[in-house]
Amino acid sequence: MSWSIRRKLGGTLVSTTASAERTGDPGRLLPTGRLEAFSDGVFAIAITLLVLELHVPARHEPLVKGLEHEWPRYLGYFVSFAFIGGVWIAHSNLTRFIKAADPDLMRLNLMLLLFVSFLPFTTAIVATHLFASNLSFHEITVSSSAERVAVVVFGLNLTLAALMIYLMLRHAGRMPVLAADDIAEEELQAFARERRSAVLLQAGATVVGAFLPLTAVIFYLAVSIFTIADPRRHVRVRARRPAGVEGKPAG
Repeated sequence: MSWSIRRKLGGTLVSTTASAERTGDPGRLLPTGRLEAFSDGVFAIAITLLVLELHVPARHEPLVKGLEHEWPRYLGYFVSFAFIGGVWIAHSNLTRFIKAADPDLMRLNLMLLLFVSFLPFTTAIVATHLFASNLSFHEITVSSSAERVAVVVFGLNLTLAALMIYLMLRHAGRMPVLAADDIAEEELQAFARERRSAVLLQAGATVVGAFLPLTAVIFYLAVSIFTIADPRRHVRVRARRPAGVEGKPAG
């Protein structure tokens, strides 16, 4: 028996029969509202937790010296804040160009949130162990094994989160039923290719972290800043996009 169920997704009626014909699956599509709301909440909480790892110098020690002593924590905070900001921008562009979500996209999104929510913990690890034996920025010595392990763990966390947002973009770009229109589908595919470069850079920096921890962390920061700036330069609504379409179908 053939069932034809019409659902309202983002103001547009979607036929599950038509979806099944286009994708070969049962067409179990979901609105994007809950995906966006839940993800935004996790991003906000993760960024808030990052600042809790910053310690205020005690009264009995000089303020400047106390602030200098905490520089690894500031570096870790800026890396993770920039990274989560870049992921949030990429996620916002993703939801801008899709009209519905399928179960696979929801699962990939959960995996992304898993690694993003883990970042405050790995940031605290790298902030605690990065040059723990000598926290003076002016007297950096040879790194220890604990420092290298901490930086590699941090890098793996960043790489896995970057991989998840890439897989989400690639999946959405390969599923015509999810994209708002043909132009949005092309944008998603182009954006996925750009995010693939970020994944490779993060993975390469993680390898560097096994030998040069501080260099790797600075590289993490550079890649994170790149992911913030790059979407603004590449992902945009082109002139050929139909009127009234801004990543969502016109009402």
